[in-house]
Amino acid sequence: MGEIAKADPIDCRRCDAVCCRLSVTVMPDDAVPGYLLDTDEAGRTVMARNDEGWCAAIDPYHLRCTIYSQRPAICRQFAMGGDDCRLVRQDYRRQQHDASTIFSTLHP
Repeated sequence: MGEIAKADPIDCRRCDAVCCRLSVTVMPDDAVPGYLLDTDEAGRTVMARNDEGWCAAIDPYHLRCTIYSQRPAICRQFAMGGDDCRLVRQDYRRQQHDASTIFSTLHP
């Protein structure tokens, strides 16, 4: 894998909230409200997603977690600007670029 770009400062207020589109496994000790839980195809308890693929706990107008004080442990460990954050953002940008390239090739 390539070098993680650290030149850009990370600020969640100016982000596509890419981390809030990841699958989040909920652990037994997590105090997530039940209405926000789902089960994945492997039978694990995960955060539910809305129709657009966002975590169901996200306020879509403000891109903020509505259960911030009760968010799962994995979300607490996903540090803004940390290596995981930067890797996910790089992957997302690459996917967006690839999709744009494909679209422009199909629709010149």
